[in-house]
Amino acid sequence: MDQPESIESYFSPAVRELAPYEPPDWEGLARRAGLDVARLVRLDANENPYPLSPRAVEALARFDGYGFYPDYRELEGAVARYAGVGPENVVLGNGGDEILDLAVRLFVPPGGAAAVCPPAFSMYAVSLAAHGRRALAVPRRDDWMPDAERIEALVAGEGARLLFLTSPGNPDGQPVPLETIRRLLALPAVVLVDEAYVEFGGESAVSLLEGHPNLVVLRTFSKWAAMAGLRLGYALVSPAVAAAMHRLRLPYNVNAAAVVAALATLADLDHARSTVGAIVAERERLGAALRALPGVAVLPGAANFLLCRLEGRRGGEVAEALARHGVLVRSYDRPDGEEMAGGPALHDAIRVTIGRPEQNDAFLAALAACLHVPGPGLAATPRGAPAGGAPARQGEARRRTRETDVAITLALDGTGRYDVDTGVGFLDHMLAQVAAHGLLDLTVRARGDLEVDAHHTVEDVAIVLGQALDAALGDRRGLVRMGHAYAPLDEALARVVVDLGGRPYAVVDARFDGARLGTMDADLVVHFFETLAAHGRLGLHAHLLAGRNDHHRAEALFKALGRALDAASRLDPRRQGIPSTKGAL
Repeated sequence: MDQPESIESYFSPAVRELAPYEPPDWEGLARRAGLDVARLVRLDANENPYPLSPRAVEALARFDGYGFYPDYRELEGAVARYAGVGPENVVLGNGGDEILDLAVRLFVPPGGAAAVCPPAFSMYAVSLAAHGRRALAVPRRDDWMPDAERIEALVAGEGARLLFLTSPGNPDGQPVPLETIRRLLALPAVVLVDEAYVEFGGESAVSLLEGHPNLVVLRTFSKWAAMAGLRLGYALVSPAVAAAMHRLRLPYNVNAAAVVAALATLADLDHARSTVGAIVAERERLGAALRALPGVAVLPGAANFLLCRLEGRRGGEVAEALARHGVLVRSYDRPDGEEMAGGPALHDAIRVTIGRPEQNDAFLAALAACLHVPGPGLAATPRGAPAGGAPARQGEARRRTRETDVAITLALDGTGRYDVDTGVGFLDHMLAQVAAHGLLDLTVRARGDLEVDAHHTVEDVAIVLGQALDAALGDRRGLVRMGHAYAPLDEALARVVVDLGGRPYAVVDARFDGARLGTMDADLVVHFFETLAAHGRLGLHAHLLAGRNDHHRAEALFKALGRALDAASRLDPRRQGIPSTKGAL
């Protein structure tokens, strides 16, 4: 019998037509930029720039069961508690891609179709094509929302069995309203909502699972938990769908290291939430700096990236120019960069992942150079800051005791940059909010007797922060002096009023339902505010006005504190002297 001309003739036609996924050539990119690979600024893949939870690193080092197949029941239970569902609603996957693959095989018959709303994650179409299914495009509207009417018509006319939605969306970061998802769930089709970025913003569709067995919510540990290299995703589905997916998935599809790391991460949520908070704060800072660049428009988003439109430029050309500076971003105008045809045009766009402050600064400087425009303005004089040759308003303070060693540097006229490490994850997250919302440049280094508890560390950080603030304010001439701010966070609302008149006094009305916030006692929030007022020589009224979630309540308070300090510490050129009718503070 004659042999075929090549082994490729045996390949499935669907596979022959697939384009391989080509990861970036890191060494080649670094060589062209004249850098070591480690010095590349990688802002192209929506990865988390912060390290894995220290507790997860320790758990991985201690684990000695790699020679055995893993048991998933403990992790399924932990994921269920985190997501607010039952273990019977959880299906674990080798990354979110495996969940996509399971959904395609489960819901779309061979030759059948699914609806994709471009621009969209490329793996939706790839998974469909790999299994001989068809991707039917329903381009998103110009406001980036799914076109519900056209989707309804497609399902009715083409019989699409599965619909892919992404919320927040990629590459735009726009959340899909729950009302839209609820409307589409009325269709005779399964709706898969990809929530890879939901920890950074937007509202989850998990609340719609009850009563909607045709809903599949896809989540991942790659983004918020910094576990992209460990490959762990999961589906939140009805028990019937979960049972069917379990029948389809390969045995032991998730590796033991991912299981160990995920369990430790879920037991150390303070760390993950602090890094998510840092990324969200940097997203706001980076967005503001980008909007200050001529010819750059930024789409506000709720994910860990920003989409930038570049007037009169092609995104691919700018991305290539940035790469020559050693900065990698995503563009969409090349043939291999298009997700799917249709939807809002992206030929003039780049997507930048939110990195660490120094990475974002490197991106801003490189982008300004590539666009031949003035620098990003990070060092520019903010509104109300000293002009001309006036000295910068900065303060430093340090406190060493038998229990703690705390050093803080604070710049009032900053851009919201922070580098905070107290050993108390929740406190780090709160201080990041003060800096980001108060536009303070803040560096905090603290070591304390955390083996006892967090009390001494929290108290002494408040003391030193107050001292550094007092030093930065100097003689307080020309200050606006008084400022207030309201800060909402979902259901929570806080109000903070400050008076920088030099009279220390605090009224703090903040009650919490639980005894602890992360690893610190909840009552330390009140103590922190009172101590800060005493050592910063400020009058402070802080009130929680609404809220059910203790984390949200506390975070709203600290955000309001930052914004109130920003308002009160600004310089008013009309006020040349001491801001008091007494002539002294």
